Amino acid sequence: MSPLPWRAASWYGGAMRRLILSLRRNHDIDSLQAICRIVECDLPQDSLLIPIPGWKAKSRSNPLPELMCRCLERPTRQLLQRCRPTVGQHRLNRRQRVCNQHGSFKLNKASSQWTNHPCTNLRRQPQIWLVDDIVTTGATVLAAQQVLQASGISIQGVLCLARTP
Repeated sequence: MSPLPWRAASWYGGAMRRLILSLRRNHDIDSLQAICRIVECDLPQDSLLIPIPGWKAKSRSNPLPELMCRCLERPTRQLLQRCRPTVGQHRLNRRQRVCNQHGSFKLNKASSQWTNHPCTNLRRQPQIWLVDDIVTTGATVLAAQQVLQASGISIQGVLCLARTP
């Protein structure tokens, strides 16, 4: 499986790191919209967005992927759900992150009916993008892509607020 193309507003570090961590708690939509405008430039108008869900309970989960989708004003589908918890990855190396994320997603059953409907068949939709706030090693994105690809859904790329060098 080849790596997915990615679009990021910035590298993850310094002021951008502080801003993203603040946005997770404070949900400053104006700031988030400003950042999203940067990645929106490369996003085709007919794109469908799939936010990557967090592993924590909804009340404590990272809201940024879903908020980014709203700011980007493209059709969005919650096709993924976590099927098991994972450990926090900030202190893991790439190999550990891949193992940590392997098998951590499954298709959202409510969305699987939508994906099989003849009028909205995602297998024929050319511009499907995963959305996450930060891409570090790509382990989370890879795990999400594998589940979707196994269902016949092809992913065009990844949109994120920031990417580590």
